[in-house]
Amino acid sequence: MGAEAIHDVTRGLRMLLYSQLTLENDTAIVTLLPPGDALPNALGVNLYLYRVVESPSTKNVSWQGSAMKPLLGLNLSYLLTPLGKVPEDASSDQGDDAHTMLGVAMMTLHENPVLNDVHIPGFDADTVLGPALLDAYDQVKVSLLPTSIEELSKIWATINQPYRLSVAYEVNLVELIPDQPAPANGALVARTALDVFAFEAPTINALVPATGALARLGPNDVAVPNEIVISGTALSAPGRPPAATLGGAPLTILEASAKRIRAAFPTNVNAGPDADVRVTVAGRTGPASTFRIAPWLASLSLARSDLHATPTLLTLTGQGFSVPPFAVLFESGGRAVSAQTFAGGSTASSATVEIPALGNGVYAVRLIGADDASSSTNERTLEIVPLITPPVTVEQVKAGSALVDRIIVNGARLDGVAIALIVDGVAYLAGPNANPNQIVYTFGRTLASGAHTLAVEVDGFRSLQVEFVR
Repeated sequence: MGAEAIHDVTRGLRMLLYSQLTLENDTAIVTLLPPGDALPNALGVNLYLYRVVESPSTKNVSWQGSAMKPLLGLNLSYLLTPLGKVPEDASSDQGDDAHTMLGVAMMTLHENPVLNDVHIPGFDADTVLGPALLDAYDQVKVSLLPTSIEELSKIWATINQPYRLSVAYEVNLVELIPDQPAPANGALVARTALDVFAFEAPTINALVPATGALARLGPNDVAVPNEIVISGTALSAPGRPPAATLGGAPLTILEASAKRIRAAFPTNVNAGPDADVRVTVAGRTGPASTFRIAPWLASLSLARSDLHATPTLLTLTGQGFSVPPFAVLFESGGRAVSAQTFAGGSTASSATVEIPALGNGVYAVRLIGADDASSSTNERTLEIVPLITPPVTVEQVKAGSALVDRIIVNGARLDGVAIALIVDGVAYLAGPNANPNQIVYTFGRTLASGAHTLAVEVDGFRSLQVEFVR
């Protein structure tokens, strides 16, 4: 079906209904007016297309006529409203002719549910329907749509009209297929040529360097990737660019040929310090070659901290550290904070640094070497959370004529847009708070006497839990 399919379905339904309604009354009409318009005072029905939705059964499905043509399958929803003349005599014992029209229309659609297959007196699908429907791969099926009075009332309320007796029908499947340009003839062949290359798995002969740092300290204290050169055979092929990984993390290919690849390291690799370098070309992955990451950060002494100690120390453990180290870098959201205050002595496998004043957040932690800050370790993660400083104070205050509890929480990094107090596992939303050192919150009740637990969540970062007594 082409773009005219929706038009043809509506036209076909209208003609089918008209052919049968006029058998009942030769003055019957079938209109396509929006229900918001004044419907005519005549016998017949009004057919209104009020909703078009994509069919879930055809998502990401190609048209059967061509795999290159994307298919848009639609379900059409129609509102069928009976029309009838207003009786001149309100006390007449005659029934409502509109109900007769509705019955004929519903019986017509019930007995002829597949529009493509209708061949009855007054309506022959082969002559009435256009090519868009006749040549479709899927049939156009009409079914009564179960619709509650509430749903129908909402449709009428949307168009600001009083409710009228109506029934809903769904039509599927209506396919829209975009027109495709006719294939162009190929140009004349001026000459022939054949390029031959060996289709073999890539092989790595050498890594330069074979040992080194993943990154270095760049402008604004941001880690900048170092580069590696991979030499070998079949490292690339015409029309088939290579892919390379270090420890499973992708390398950024800068230059590539059959014998040489120049690439930038990822700034972080989870496993090490010995990591496999692999090259893949045209789906074939060659044997691995080992690159040694040095310096290598294996672990941090803290994974989460509220910086309650003064100072709070962080110990980095790994291999190949510079002695003494230059700095420890804390990166978050494109900003970096450098810490250069080290506690005690450092070794090639350990260094302890004072954590600087950081805000709440998740930080990528790196150790920077002393050799002009040209060597950076891989990263490990540290989360900084709000600090609650005991004791937590609870006092009674008046709220109108009632007594309620007010809680006062002191600490650090308590300011934010979204604040919640988690008391005994239940969250109380406190709204924005501009004071970094205190939160004051008034409950709508008094807390039970005894011990309670409390944590504070600031913009998604939750503090460590503390206990308090009411």
